[in-house]
Amino acid sequence: MGAGLEMGNRGEQSNVDAKQKAIDDWLPVTASRHGKWWYSAFHNLTAMVGAGVLSLPYAMSNMGW
Repeated sequence: MGAGLEMGNRGEQSNVDAKQKAIDDWLPVTASRHGKWWYSAFHNLTAMVGAGVLSLPYAMSNMGW
C-alpha cells in the first residue's frame, strides 16, 4: 500500500515539474539566469546613487545655492 502512495506522489511531482518547466521555458526572463549576488548588489547600489545624484539639483535649488 505504501508503494502505491509513493508512485502517486512521484506522478504528481513529475506533473508539477512538467508544468513548472513549461512555464519556465515560456518566460523569457527565466531563460538564462546566470546572475551572481554581486550583480544585484551593484545594481542596487547604482540605483541608490543614481536617485541621489538626480535629486541633488532639486535639493540645491531649494537651499538657494
